Amino acid sequence: MRISEHTGGSIRFAVMGLALLAGVGTAVSARAQDAATVEAPILQFHSFEPANPRLAAKILSGPSLWRGDLEAAREAWRKGRYKKAKAAFERAWNNGNLVAAWYLGHIYRLGRGTKANPSRAFFYYRQVALAYDPDDVNRKRLMMTVDALVRVANYYRTGIGKKRRKYDPKRAFRLYNIAAGHGHPAAFYGLGLIALHGEGMKKRPRRAINWLIKAARGGYAPAAVMLGKLAETGVKGQLRRNEVAALSWYMVAAARAGGKEAERIRERIRKLKSRTDKASIERARRMARAFIASTQQPPRAITAAQ
Repeated sequence: MRISEHTGGSIRFAVMGLALLAGVGTAVSARAQDAATVEAPILQFHSFEPANPRLAAKILSGPSLWRGDLEAAREAWRKGRYKKAKAAFERAWNNGNLVAAWYLGHIYRLGRGTKANPSRAFFYYRQVALAYDPDDVNRKRLMMTVDALVRVANYYRTGIGKKRRKYDPKRAFRLYNIAAGHGHPAAFYGLGLIALHGEGMKKRPRRAINWLIKAARGGYAPAAVMLGKLAETGVKGQLRRNEVAALSWYMVAAARAGGKEAERIRERIRKLKSRTDKASIERARRMARAFIASTQQPPRAITAAQ
C-alpha cells in the first residue's frame, strides 16, 4: 500500500508534515502505549548513564547504594579519572553489584579509561539484562535492567565487529519489544530500524515510522533525525519527499541533542534552509514547536537560528 498524503494519523505527518500532533497507532502492546504516555518524559532511560553522572546519581540515589567501591568509582568518574573509576567498578562487580556491571558496560562501549570494547560492553550489559524482572518492585533497578535490555538488543541488531558476531535481529526485536513495554524511547527506535530495513522480518515502513515517532515523542533525538532523513529523501514506492517535514524533524532533533550530535543536526538544518523559502521555514518551525509541546518534555527552545 502506498503511503500518501491521504493516509491517516502519524503517517500523514511523516509524509507531508501536516499533522505533528496526530495519534500514533502501532503493533506494540497496550502496556507499551500506556507507558509511553504515563511515564513521559522518559529521559531517565537514555540519559541514565555515566555520560550524565549527575542525572544517573540522582536516579540511583539511596543511602545503601553508593557505598564502598561504588562510591569511590562514582567520585573518580565525576573527576574524570576514568581508569580509577573502572578499577573501582570492577571491584564492585566482583562482589556482585549490578550497578557496577551496568556502568562497566558504558565504560567499554564509550571507551572511557580503556579502549572501547563492544564485546566486553555486551558482556556487562547482558549480566544486567539477565536480572530483568517485570514485577520488580524496585523502580530504580527495573529502569536499569530495562535499559540494559536495549543495550543488548542494539548489539544483536548490528552485530559486533566486522564479522557481526552476536547478530540476531529476531532476538533484538524481542528485547526491544519488552523494553518498549516500559516506555524506553530507544527501544521504539530500535524497533523502527528493524522494520524499516527489514532485519529479520519483512520491511514495514509504515510500522517503522510509527515506532520512530514514538521514540521521537520520548525525546530520542536519533529517531527525529531518521524521520527527517526519510522525509528528505523519501522511500521509493512508499514515501514521498517533503523537505518542510524533514526540516521540522531536524529542528525537533536539534532541540533534543547536545554536543557534536547537535552540531551535525544544525548543519543539516542550514543546508535545507538554504534552499527553502522563509514561509516554509517558519511553517517547519511552528510544527516542530507544536510536536515538542505535545511531548510534555521541555527541551532547549527552537529559535529563529534553527
